[in-house]
Amino acid sequence: MRALLRGFVAGLPEAIVEQVLERSEGVPLYAVETIRMLVDRGELVEHEGVLSVAGTLGPLDIPDTLHALIASRLDGVPPEERLLLQNASVIGQRFAVEALAAVSGREPVALAAPLRDLVRKELLVLVTDPRSPERGQYGFVQGLIREVAYGTLARPERRAKHVAAAAHFEELDDEELVGVVAAHYVEAQRATTEGPERDALTARAREWLTSAARRALTLGSAEQALTYAEDALALTDDASARAALLDMAGDAASRTDAFDRSIAHYEAAAALHKSAGDIDAAGRSVARLTWALGDGLARVSDAISRAEHELAELGESGSDRTRADLASTLASLQSASGASESALIWAETACKLAESIDDNELLSRAIGAKSAAMFRLGRHREALMLARGRVGLAESTGSLVEQAIAMLYTSIFAIDDDPHEGIQLQLDAADLARRAGHRSLETVNLLNAAEGAIGLGRWEEARLALDAVHQRELPASRQTQLELCEAVLAGWTGNTSLALERLATAFAAAETEDMTARSNNYLGRCQTHLATGDLEAAYDEATTSLDAEPSGINAPGALAVQMRAALWLGDPARARSARDAMHAFRGRWLAANRLTADAGIAALEGRRDEAAAGYVRALEAWRTLDSPLDLALCALDRAILRGPGLASDGEDDEAREIFTSVGAVPFLARLDRAGEAASKAG
Repeated sequence: MRALLRGFVAGLPEAIVEQVLERSEGVPLYAVETIRMLVDRGELVEHEGVLSVAGTLGPLDIPDTLHALIASRLDGVPPEERLLLQNASVIGQRFAVEALAAVSGREPVALAAPLRDLVRKELLVLVTDPRSPERGQYGFVQGLIREVAYGTLARPERRAKHVAAAAHFEELDDEELVGVVAAHYVEAQRATTEGPERDALTARAREWLTSAARRALTLGSAEQALTYAEDALALTDDASARAALLDMAGDAASRTDAFDRSIAHYEAAAALHKSAGDIDAAGRSVARLTWALGDGLARVSDAISRAEHELAELGESGSDRTRADLASTLASLQSASGASESALIWAETACKLAESIDDNELLSRAIGAKSAAMFRLGRHREALMLARGRVGLAESTGSLVEQAIAMLYTSIFAIDDDPHEGIQLQLDAADLARRAGHRSLETVNLLNAAEGAIGLGRWEEARLALDAVHQRELPASRQTQLELCEAVLAGWTGNTSLALERLATAFAAAETEDMTARSNNYLGRCQTHLATGDLEAAYDEATTSLDAEPSGINAPGALAVQMRAALWLGDPARARSARDAMHAFRGRWLAANRLTADAGIAALEGRRDEAAAGYVRALEAWRTLDSPLDLALCALDRAILRGPGLASDGEDDEAREIFTSVGAVPFLARLDRAGEAASKAG
C-alpha cells in the first residue's frame, strides 16, 4: 500500500501517507479513490505522468465514490440490521453487546441472530482472540463503514443514541470509562439545537470532561488530559470554572513540553483569578507560568521580571503558601541566570514560609532551589546534602513528579563523586517522570543520563536514551542538548562529518539566558572538538563553558577537557591553570582528574620519575571509580607524553582494549600514533 501511494504521488508527505493507510485499512481501492479525490480538489497535480502535492493538503474526507459505494451496500441490508449498524456506529469501532442493547432499546439475547448475519456479510467482525481484552466484542470490519453508517443518522437520532450510550456507560460506574462517557455527552451536545436541553447536555459534557482530564493527569496521560481540559474549556462560560480548567490545562501542557500553550493557559487563568479578586490563586498561576517561560522556553529574564512583579503586587497580603511558591520559583530562575546570591536569599524565604505552613511539597521545591543556588556558589557538599534530604522529603509527599525532580538534582550534584550513581539516579528519575506522565521531566533526565553514559563509555545505554528522546517533539533547549549529545557520541566514535554537522545545527542555540544550559552547550562543543582533534577549539570552548558558570554543574567536565587539550598541545602552563581551578571542586572524579593533570604536567616538564609515579596513582584512581573510558584516556595521555625511555607497563594494551570495545576510533588512532612516535624516539 505504501509503495502504491509513493508510485502515485511524488513527495507525498509522510503524515498523509499514514492517514491514507490508516483509513484504507489494507484495501487498495480506498487508497486509490482517496488519491483521486485529492486530484479532483486540485491538491495533487500531474506533471509528466507523475502526481505531486500542490499547496497544503486539506482534511481526508471519505471520497464521494467510496461513500456512494458503502452507502449502496448498507442500503442492501435489511432495515433491522441497518439500524443495528447505525446504533453500533454511535458506540465506536468496537462495542459490547450490552452497550449495543442499551442504545438499541432491546435485550442482548435478541441481538444475537442479526449480529451473526452482519458478521457473515462481512460488515462486522467478532473478536475471538483469547489474548485480547476486547474478546467477545464486535467491531466494524473497516472504519469507513462505521463513518458512513454514522453519517446516515439524523441529528435528533444521534443525540438520543449518544445520551443512551452515555447513560449505559455511566451506570457501569467504572472510572476507566470516564472519558467514554464524556465523549458521548459531547457528541450529544453537538447534535442538539439551542435551548434548555442543549444547556443541560453542555453541563453534563463539561462535568465529565473535567473528571476525565483530572483522571488522565492522575494516570500520567498528560496529552489526553490536555485534550479533555481544552474540550471542557470550549463548553465553559463560568469564570471560576474556566480558571480552574485553565490551570489544569496549563499543567498538562507543561508536562508535554507544549510550553507556549501552557503559558497561554496560565496567563488566562491568572487574569480570571485577579478579576475575581483571588490574588492568591493568581499568584500560583503566575508561579507555574514563569517556570514554563524560564525553564521551558529559556526566556529567563522575562520570567524573572514577571515573578518579581507578581511578588511585589502580592506584598504581605498574600498567603504564605502563594508567597513561598513564587519565592521558590524566583530563586530557581535567578540561580539559572547566574544571580546565585539573590537566588539563595529568595530560597531561604521560600523555605521559611513552606516550613511555617507544613507543606512538604512546597518545602521540597524550596530546598531544591536553595541547593541549586548553593552549588553555583561553590558550596557543593552542602548542596549535595540538601539534595539527598530533599529526596526523602519528596518521597513523603507521594508525588512522583517531586521525587523525580529531587532525584534529578541529587544526580547532578553527586555525579562528580560517583558517576555511576548519578546516571542511575537519572534513569530512575526518568522512570518516575514517565509513570507520572511528565514528558518534559522525563526528557531532561534521559538527556542527562545520556551525557553521563557517554562519558563513562556506556554508549549503548546512551544511544537507547537518545533514541527514546528522538521519538518526541522537543523545545529548542532540549533539541540543542540532544544534538550536542549526538555530536559528542559521533565525534568519539570517529564520525567526524556527523559530529560537525550536529555542532553546526546546535550552534545557534548555544547563546541562551540560562547559564547552566549555556555552559552545558559549550561543554558538548569542547568535548566534540577534543574527539575530532581540534585541540585549540576544544580548549577555547571549554573556557567559554567555564566563563558562563565557573562554579556550575558543568564546570568539572569543562576543566577536564581544558586540562587534556593543554596536555596534548604540550602546554604545561595552561594545563596547570586548569588543574589549579579543579581545587575549587570536590568529588572523586575530579580528584582523579587532578592526579591525571599532575602526572601529565610532570611529564611535560621532564620530571619523568614523578610522572611515572603520578600515572600509577591516577590510573588506580580511575580503576577505583570503575571508569574505564577515563582510565583509557589517562593511559593515552601517558602514551602521548611519556617520551623515550618510559615504559607503558601494559597500560597501552589496556587502553587499546577499552577503546576497541566501545568503538572510540579517534582515540585508538591517537594511541597508535603515540606508540609509533615513542618507538621511533627510542
